[in-house]
Amino acid sequence: MHRSISLLLAVLFLVGCWSRHKQSEPAYTGPREVTIEWLGHGCFRVTSSIGLTVLTDPFNPNVLNYRVKAASVPADVVIVTHEDETANYTDLASGSPIIFRSSMASGVNRASGVLIRGVQTSSESLVASSQLNVAYVWAMDGIRFCDLGAIEDAVSLSEALNIGNVDVLFLPVGGPRNFTDEKRRLTIERLRPRIIVPMMYSTAYSAKVPLRGLGEWLSRQPSVVRIRGNRFTLTKSQLPATTTVYVPAVP
Repeated sequence: MHRSISLLLAVLFLVGCWSRHKQSEPAYTGPREVTIEWLGHGCFRVTSSIGLTVLTDPFNPNVLNYRVKAASVPADVVIVTHEDETANYTDLASGSPIIFRSSMASGVNRASGVLIRGVQTSSESLVASSQLNVAYVWAMDGIRFCDLGAIEDAVSLSEALNIGNVDVLFLPVGGPRNFTDEKRRLTIERLRPRIIVPMMYSTAYSAKVPLRGLGEWLSRQPSVVRIRGNRFTLTKSQLPATTTVYVPAVP
């Protein structure tokens, strides 16, 4: 009996030591990096370190001739900033993604564990169209993204407050027509992003859509990084200290 009790106490001692050792070992979580892939126009595929994917403004391949086919882009979440064939062709995505679009996307929503805020943008210009546009904000691996969609006026102070801090800004530079360079400048000044990724500009694949080119606007930017491919990765600790334009290659 005495021997059995001694053996039991020895086993409990060893289990306790193993348990304390196990708790002291840091859990491996892997690199927290986000992958941004430009598919053309305003369409980006943003993928977190755990494989969660947000697809922005999927376009109709019959309108924009970028080399991507319908139902060929895996996505968990699809966001549509405005109702147009260059942005609302959700059939571009494969699988069964959660879709946010139009006025129903305004406010804070949760999809696959990601909080997505929709901020409806307005226009103070009497000549601007009344097309509904929703800017989206979400975070992945500590990096906050903002997609302005087809915004037509500078972000207002109240909109900037709702959008909050921005690390990566998807900014239209070749359209819409009413979104002038001065409005762009004011928007950047109010949002103060760390990285700007230009979108919605003229390329060899967008001949059916009236857009301005990238070159003129880009030539005035003080800090530009050209990406060799149409895909790049980001980590929170490596974000630039001052606003830098990242230009992916045409896909």
